[in-house]
Amino acid sequence: METTLGAAIAAAKDEASEVKTVKVDIFDIPETKAEEYISNREEVAVAAADIMKPYCVTVKRETLDPDEGEAVVGYYINGQILMCVILDPFEVPVMKVALDKGNLKEYILAANELTEAMLGTLM
Repeated sequence: METTLGAAIAAAKDEASEVKTVKVDIFDIPETKAEEYISNREEVAVAAADIMKPYCVTVKRETLDPDEGEAVVGYYINGQILMCVILDPFEVPVMKVALDKGNLKEYILAANELTEAMLGTLM
């Protein structure tokens, strides 16, 4: 039984090493999915920035943590980060679904532990 399992693991590793990837920011994206990922990443980044702009004096794309990659970051009037979303392969698909459902603002607020009421007090 072990030899069958060992062979299966070896085959899976060989198959995984054959997947061609494209570097997007700090992440390796399978080549077959890279075009869609890049398109979705740009779409949600622009949409996230548009959502942040009414509440933040500055909104920019930058890397806050080299291990997390690029983010859309919104700064409050005092220079502190008010909102931030990481543009990684885990968050981008979730943000794309939220955007398509018209819920991206709610997603961004929840990700930053903010509410509409809290933002209302900041205006």
